[in-house]
Amino acid sequence: MPKQSNGQKPLQLLTSVPSKDYSRLMVRYPYQTDDQYAHAYHFAAQRLATTFGGELIDDLLLLPFLTLYRQAFELQLKNTIRSLVGLRIRYVEGRTTELLGAVSEERFKNRLGHNLCRLLNETKKHFDALNLPEPFPKSVEGMVAKLDEADHSGTAFRYAGLLPETQEHADFPDLATMLDREFRMLCAAADYPEGLYDSMPTLDEIAGDF
Repeated sequence: MPKQSNGQKPLQLLTSVPSKDYSRLMVRYPYQTDDQYAHAYHFAAQRLATTFGGELIDDLLLLPFLTLYRQAFELQLKNTIRSLVGLRIRYVEGRTTELLGAVSEERFKNRLGHNLCRLLNETKKHFDALNLPEPFPKSVEGMVAKLDEADHSGTAFRYAGLLPETQEHADFPDLATMLDREFRMLCAAADYPEGLYDSMPTLDEIAGDF
């Protein structure tokens, strides 16, 4: 198998079925970010939701659907932390050891991991540190708490036998609407402070004026 320019081999799983026509082509890009993947999982969940037809067999869609949304929320929380910390560095406190450590891959992996409540608390800490006019949305807090309660480990939606031995009923279109609304609200919680600070001079720009 030929190597790419970076010396790494492409994935045989994908290269073993080369596209025969542009309309059948799908590409895996190597440099996509958590932000892009959060939206990819959100998009995939939305696409899956459109296949719901109210038939008994559609019950099998539920856990794959929730798996996609849980991953979308986890990645978007991580992306929001990076965005908020970036604002604190550029506009408020500068490149402190604490802030640089807050977005280290080691911290994301070993301290925050897949724990949605920890990720939410970290997000709110950096959001509050910016002293914004509007508070972090309570509805997103509630949504993340529900996802964490249902799948604290990040694996319960993916494997049989890890959820409680109970039977629940839900209006699936309403569930899909609720998750979509709160995911978009979480994205807005990252975009909102970016929009406020973008028009202000950064600390580097202020320092350059003296």
